[in-house]
Amino acid sequence: MSGIEFIRAIRANAATKDLPVLMVTTNAAKDDIVEALRAGINSYVVKPFTPDTIKQKIEAMLAH
Repeated sequence: MSGIEFIRAIRANAATKDLPVLMVTTNAAKDDIVEALRAGINSYVVKPFTPDTIKQKIEAMLAH
């Protein structure tokens, strides 16, 4: 199962459909990120990242 398929499965399941999802990826291609956003991720971070970057992304996701 790909990451996109996984996100779609989470969003299709009533028990997990509202779960916040942060995608961590090495792929910064705009088309792939757009596809992931359309599939239902809440945010993403591209590797390499700093601990502060991931902390900020998580805090922003949980604030909503």
